[in-house]
Amino acid sequence: MENPDFFLPVPEPSFRPLHSPGSPLEAILHLALILARRESPVFLQGESGTGKEILARFLHRNSPRADGPFIAVNCAAVTPSLVESELFGHYRGSFTHAISDRSGSIRQASGGTLFLDEIGDMPLDLQARFLRVLQEKKVRPVGGDEELPVDFRLICATHRDLNIEVRQGRFREDLFYRLRVLELRLPPLRERPMDIPFLLREFLTEMNGPLLAEAAMEDVPASLLQYHFPGNVRELRNFAERYAALAEVGGTWDQILDSRAQLAGTFKEATPDYPGGIRSSRLTRNDVLAALEACGYHRGKAAEKLGVTRRTLQYHLERMKREGRGG
Repeated sequence: MENPDFFLPVPEPSFRPLHSPGSPLEAILHLALILARRESPVFLQGESGTGKEILARFLHRNSPRADGPFIAVNCAAVTPSLVESELFGHYRGSFTHAISDRSGSIRQASGGTLFLDEIGDMPLDLQARFLRVLQEKKVRPVGGDEELPVDFRLICATHRDLNIEVRQGRFREDLFYRLRVLELRLPPLRERPMDIPFLLREFLTEMNGPLLAEAAMEDVPASLLQYHFPGNVRELRNFAERYAALAEVGGTWDQILDSRAQLAGTFKEATPDYPGGIRSSRLTRNDVLAALEACGYHRGKAAEKLGVTRRTLQYHLERMKREGRGG
């Protein structure tokens, strides 16, 4: 049995812990281990970038079907004209460009797990056919007359609210209830901010090694840890990759966040509890010394209290020393 810790959004077989004690993910992963042993469909709800496919793989790897295939299809990434062939398969000559037989994802998943990501984007006219597959455990390829038996466990996911999609006639109600036998919701990163440092440290360790990762974590500005990450774990990983690349040529967190903020305009100001978040350019000797004294001369905590990076605080200390003002 896999360790019930959560995991990073990287290709299999790498599953590494990423949540802090008390994280909402602890309860979710415990429940996922229980649901993995069942055959009923699992419905995963969560925003983009929260790791729904990785959770689907976790369910598969801890299920009785772990030795079978895991077939993933992103319904939003396949053009509507090809979704039918992608799922149900086709016979040679059944339509233009069908130059050979294709088994289709449903048949490929026999004996294992079929993961349909963004199922809310499945064309309405195909939803009735897919519902029949779930009910009859048979599939008819495009251009065929015979229904072929299939045996798969279904996991599906979406970032859409399917209740709204059903009310607006874009998703079949009968299929919706068929999919939601078992349900898991992945919380966005803003609902588990305690996990951001854990994730960030793990990403940086993977990219630059443990020593450089620890050094980088000492300089992480408060604004990054308070950012809401609309792209969730995927976006956080992008920040880590950007830092890992630029750090090799002397780049800093401030440079990365400044350029990102100009593009997105979504970073909120750090909210330290010392003089209202003093700007770096306005820091005085008394500001620096008072913050150090309040934090027991711990430079990392003092920097956070001042609303600046540890590197910026170090710059001011070195300047004060050169000017003979202490430090």
